[in-house]
Amino acid sequence: MPLSPHDIGPLEDFIEAQAQRVEIGRHALLVVRQGHTVYALRDICPHQGARLSDGMITGTPLTCRPGDPLSYSKQGQIIVCPWHGWEYDLTTGRSLVNPQRVRVRSYTTQIKAGRVLVTLEHSS
Repeated sequence: MPLSPHDIGPLEDFIEAQAQRVEIGRHALLVVRQGHTVYALRDICPHQGARLSDGMITGTPLTCRPGDPLSYSKQGQIIVCPWHGWEYDLTTGRSLVNPQRVRVRSYTTQIKAGRVLVTLEHSS
C-alpha cells in the first residue's frame, strides 16, 4: 500500500535557507526550503542525538589562496550539527566525512498547490 504524503503547511511558511523543526506524529523532521525545493531529514544527528534543526545551514568551502575571500559550493545545502559540527548534505542526508556509512534519514518532499507535502517512507 503506498504511503500518503503529509501536508506540513504552505510553502511561504518556510523561511528560505532556515532550519525548521516539524513534527508529524512521533516523527520529528528538519525541514529546509531552498527556493521552490524543500528538503526534509530526520531531526536527530546520528552521532549523539542533537537536534539538527538547531544547526546552521551553510555550504562547503572551496579551495582558495591565503587572503582570498572564501567561496562555497553547495551553498544552503549543508546542515551543521550544533553540538559537534558534523555536517550532512540536505539533498541526500549523507555525512560529508563518511557518506557511505553515516547519514541521516531523508524523506521525499513535493510542492502541490503551494503546499509542502512530505512522505515518511524514507528516500535514502
